[in-house]
Amino acid sequence: MNLDDELRALGRSAVVPPVDPELTAAVLTRVAAVPVRRRLRDRWRAFLAGLCVLLAGLALTPPVRATVAEWLRIGGVEAHPVGTGPSTAPPVPGVPGRMSLEEAARVAGFTPALPRELGTPKGVEASPGFVALGWDGVRLEQFRSTVDPVYWKKNYTALEYVPAVEGYWFGTPHELVLVDKRIVRIAGPTLVWERSGVTYRLETADKADAIRLAAGTS
Repeated sequence: MNLDDELRALGRSAVVPPVDPELTAAVLTRVAAVPVRRRLRDRWRAFLAGLCVLLAGLALTPPVRATVAEWLRIGGVEAHPVGTGPSTAPPVPGVPGRMSLEEAARVAGFTPALPRELGTPKGVEASPGFVALGWDGVRLEQFRSTVDPVYWKKNYTALEYVPAVEGYWFGTPHELVLVDKRIVRIAGPTLVWERSGVTYRLETADKADAIRLAAGTS
């Protein structure tokens, strides 16, 4: 197959999300300025234009970003699609610790954020760089986003991008795995987002509740 045939096949198979026409024009203008030999110019322009527009669409379209994030990192969490996942999960686990928020902040090395509408948590646990807070049916973990991830999440369907918090909703039960590959437990629906160098995992059954609580966490 020659280059012309390869480019045609690529064009037929590529699924490109909608892109702003002004962005497309800007990309084509940049491509036109690329110095190449005359006999290859048209072929390379077509190839580079298609590739740049595709990449631009991937960068700008939230649903596509969600698909890409299924195998990338979200703060201190890495998401790994590995096929079908668990069909059920136990109730959201409580937090048995009874630390004060002040003590948790000293141990963790940062001040934990709280969902405003939930008030004082019923349970508080902390370790260096990590805090877990619990209410009835809600568990909020927060930890420093470091060079290495803290958790892997495995076995789930497609992630859903949540623009309100620039995070991702894991809507189905999934394995929660520490970086040393120990399975911690099967986790239920969870919202994951990152803010100011801290990763948040808010585990609760209802997506709307999770988004509202996350938006009000400070």
